[in-house]
Amino acid sequence: MKRLLIFITVLAALAIISACTEYSNSVDPIINQVPDDRLNDVSQVNFLITGVQVRFSTALAQVLVLGSGLSDEFIFDARVPNATFPTFRDIDLGDITFDNNSVDGAYNPLGELRFFSDDLVRRVDAINVADAALQKRAVFIGNLYGGIARYLYAAYFGLNPTEGGGVIDNGPFIPSAQMYDLALEKLQQALTNAATDAERRIVNSLVARIHLIRGNFAAARTAAAAGMASGDAALQGRYSALSTNFYWQQAGLGRPQFVADNRFLAYVTADPKEKSRIALSPITGTGGVVFQRQGKYATESTPIDFMTWQENELMLAELDVRDGNAGAALPRVNAVRASHQLDPLAAIDLDGIYVERDKELFVTGVRLLDQRRFNRFHLQAGSWQFLPITDDERNNNPNL
Repeated sequence: MKRLLIFITVLAALAIISACTEYSNSVDPIINQVPDDRLNDVSQVNFLITGVQVRFSTALAQVLVLGSGLSDEFIFDARVPNATFPTFRDIDLGDITFDNNSVDGAYNPLGELRFFSDDLVRRVDAINVADAALQKRAVFIGNLYGGIARYLYAAYFGLNPTEGGGVIDNGPFIPSAQMYDLALEKLQQALTNAATDAERRIVNSLVARIHLIRGNFAAARTAAAAGMASGDAALQGRYSALSTNFYWQQAGLGRPQFVADNRFLAYVTADPKEKSRIALSPITGTGGVVFQRQGKYATESTPIDFMTWQENELMLAELDVRDGNAGAALPRVNAVRASHQLDPLAAIDLDGIYVERDKELFVTGVRLLDQRRFNRFHLQAGSWQFLPITDDERNNNPNL
């Protein structure tokens, strides 16, 4: 009897396995993943380009918000409704541990952006693309965003509090100076493959920003002189309800983990016309204290300007001032102000440039870079001036 029961049990198990096998064979293939080898086809090139652009937007928003939080642009205050993340508080204080998962949330998509960009160039090189324009477009996009990814590593991440840089493919740490060089190499390849003058001007403005950050003023002027001009459309990160603008989501009307420093309300109070470029939205916190959320990104899908002609003009103005030619700088600054219907200034100096950049580049992540290069960082010595490469990378990378 016992043997019979065992036999029946085995038959039942085999029947279940057979049914499962039959069922699995009749199920359609998964639709939310694409086998790697299927991407090695001309028909997939535009799909790959879109993937790079989408990942750029996601990574950009998260990196820039945390950069704004580490700078003196944003503050974290537990009295603000829904400001509850200790990871954001630690970023605001520059006291950041390696297990900060908010930094992981920015570092990981940036790594994907770097990989997707490089992979696009690699695949297109291997695919026989008969359409020369498509080939050129793909190589341009891959190198443009591959250069931007390396720039973001160099500008925002670091191994130690004052030692910026990043890691590629589990390799050794690459200091900011070398990472900027890698970014410039990629951007040069993008320039070579740009299809329009507008694309070339955007790339030159990005090159100028890198040289300005590094204090290479002559090279910055050469690039900015060939950079974006009045009327040029901005290079933007684009968002939607499915891929939201992180400034809106965590530092704005969506949820104000970070709020704007009080000086921005002072700017607008001193000159109400500044509302055109410093949009603020009040929120009352515990004890009736009123804080100011950024309102520039009013919806989840509002784009982020990553590079604009106005920034290019301010770079040229700064270089003019540094060359002792404030007379040439003033019309540039006033042209930027006029684009927001602001009254012209009567004079400009380096301190004035610093303030104009603070206002014009509000909530674009640039403030952290300006504080470092102007030697005006606001936190005490020993505080993080970069977002740390986190435990995930340090523990999994044998070179760290």
